[in-house]
Amino acid sequence: MKQSAIFFLIISLLLISCKEEKQALPTINVVPHQKISWEEKLPCTIEYSDRNETVALPGEIKFRGGMSSRYHKHSFSLELDKKFSMAGLPRDDDWILNADYIDKTLMRHNISYDLFREMHDENVAAQSAYLHLSVDSVYEGLYLVMEELNGGMIGLDKKDNMAMLFKDPPIFFREKLSAVQDSTNYYQQKFPKIEKRDRSSYLTQFRNFMFDSSDEVFATEISNWVDIRNVVDWHIMLLFSNNDDGVSKNFYLYKLNANTPFRFAIWDYDHSYGRDADNERNMMERPVNIDRAVLLTRLMAIPETDYIPRLKKRWFELRRQGVISIEHFEEQIQKNDAIIRDEVERNFDRWPVDEDWYYDANTYSDELDLMREFVELRIPQLDRYFQDLRYE
Repeated sequence: MKQSAIFFLIISLLLISCKEEKQALPTINVVPHQKISWEEKLPCTIEYSDRNETVALPGEIKFRGGMSSRYHKHSFSLELDKKFSMAGLPRDDDWILNADYIDKTLMRHNISYDLFREMHDENVAAQSAYLHLSVDSVYEGLYLVMEELNGGMIGLDKKDNMAMLFKDPPIFFREKLSAVQDSTNYYQQKFPKIEKRDRSSYLTQFRNFMFDSSDEVFATEISNWVDIRNVVDWHIMLLFSNNDDGVSKNFYLYKLNANTPFRFAIWDYDHSYGRDADNERNMMERPVNIDRAVLLTRLMAIPETDYIPRLKKRWFELRRQGVISIEHFEEQIQKNDAIIRDEVERNFDRWPVDEDWYYDANTYSDELDLMREFVELRIPQLDRYFQDLRYE
């Protein structure tokens, strides 16, 4: 038996032997006061229940999603009238109910977000938990309730005029895009409200700096614009997960105050670890294209930035710490599997594994093995890549 297989068996046995009496997952029943909309949040009542309490929470809800809106199982944005702790997560009034339809493991988001936060305590990613969701008492499946990435959750200094937050800003495109989600809010500014203080010109200045500054100016001033430590961790997450969608979108860009540079918070990592943007199997047949982000290409190309040595050093730090390892990834799988294994059958009765938008009929267990196979392939690849990486 392979050494890694023995390790996985030991981890499984330890988790089983140490596991406390299993508790039922929390449940939410959404009672809409009118038909749920894609355009605006409308009043609803959230009937929430866990092992400690059952409570009715007034709020507003809408469907959520871009490309994911085509899937049969929909996600929701939820705003409660008062802050409340969902499934043991920090109290808040803004929540995402993520359908996670395309990921049959229902854990690619969790694992990525947990790893990114584990890399450094200043890295931001949503905390999440599992629950069962119904709408008007009709079962809709196993969902992830997630923190919404907003100014409060991230910790922006809202009294500072230079605090700002953007979702998927198209900063890595030289030419301005003609088709965007909101033509009146090109960079998807989330804080401050764009009608109160429009920060578009500042982000355009940043974009122009990335594309047009001389190598000398870029190397000298880039750390005034971005937190290089955070960029290194983001870069490594992209490479490790092979999330090509995450290069030019699937991130939040934020600035805490006038004294801090921009940082990246990751978001939407279901196309990863053996799957790609159209959900087709991808065991590195299509590597993530870092060149799509001018920030990363210039950092990698200009020796005076000292970026490549920092990137290499950081990879091997994370490897020595065990944050990125086959064993730790397996621990992450086992942690999530212990929570949902007994629950997934009900979800896939509602949303069969061979439904539309899936490339194959992989089961939940098959998909876990696909992730394991990917990580066993990818980590040695990256060890070799970083060992050989140097300026051309």
